[in-house]
Parts: sequence; C-alpha cells; structure tokens
Amino acid sequence: DEFFGFLGGANPYLPAGPQMVVPRILRGRHPANEKGFLTEAFAREAAAFIDRHQKEPFFLYLAFNATHGPLQAPQKCLDKIQSIADEQRRTYAAMTSALDDAVGTVLDKLRTTGLEQNTLVFFLDDNGGPTDVNGSLNTPFRGVKGETREGGIRTPFFVRWPARLPAGRTYDQPVIQLDIHP
Repeated sequence: DEFFGFLGGANPYLPAGPQMVVPRILRGRHPANEKGFLTEAFAREAAAFIDRHQKEPFFLYLAFNATHGPLQAPQKCLDKIQSIADEQRRTYAAMTSALDDAVGTVLDKLRTTGLEQNTLVFFLDDNGGPTDVNGSLNTPFRGVKGETREGGIRTPFFVRWPARLPAGRTYDQPVIQLDIHP
C-alpha cells in the first residue's frame, strides 16, 4: 500500500538537474525529490517501512535497481574500490559494494527491531551480467544477460529465515524466482 521508487527502467542513481534530485522517483504518485544516492535511499526507505510496521505482519518488496545501468556511484563508494584500474569495472564494483551495504542496512533494522528470527528474506538477481557494457564478470561461466548459458542464468538466490531454516545450507537443485510462491 506504499510505494517509493520509479516506474521505468534504467533510472539514474545520482541527483541531477537544476533541483539536484534523482529523476523520476515517486513516493506514492507524487515526486519524491530524492537528493541521495538511490541505492542508499531504497535501504533508508525500507528500514523506515520496517519501523512503521514492526508491530504487524508486513510484506516488503524491495527491488534495488543496482547494479543495472547507468553506471553511477558516489565518490565515497568509488573510494572504497580504488585498486581497480578499469573505470567501468571500478564503478560496477562500487555499485555492488553500495548494494551490499544497503542490504546490510535492512538486515540490521530487522535485527534491532527484534524481527530478524521470524522474517523470511529472499535475495536474488534477475540475470547474469551484460559483460560487454558494465564491467561485470560471469566467470567461470560462459554466457551473458539474455542468454541461457550458465553466465546468463546463474545468479544469487539466498533465503534467510533464522527461526525456521538452518544457516549455511546449500540447495543444489535449479531454482527460479517463480519457486518463491510454492
């Protein structure tokens, strides 16, 4: 019943334009005038949602756009990855690092609100990287985004529910996002 995000694809991450806001970001149906790095803004908004709804059952769908294009990261994220010489690869790695921090923000909020043990969390991606356009690597697999080779379809898929699922278990059968429902 709440919305914060964008409705199209390839949305910028950094504020721009005369008002220095991230373009096309909405809160509900109205411009959000977001002035922060979008990945961090999504984490901030998710944590605030958890705060508002911690006393009742909730469903939070948090669809980060990182690490999709355009390749953009704030300087503080790029500074963490200075050792990578290739600028495209460095930006992609900085975006990945920011995504990791953002997921940590949400998991920390679940922990501090006492919801961690009984909250089911999925983390997944939609496809392998388009290695020719964003500096991603799918090695050791062949293939890229849009292909059915391993490099195009093998992606992270993590499930976390501390009170119900054993930690560290690996499920070796193929899965797809559609498997979440059953």
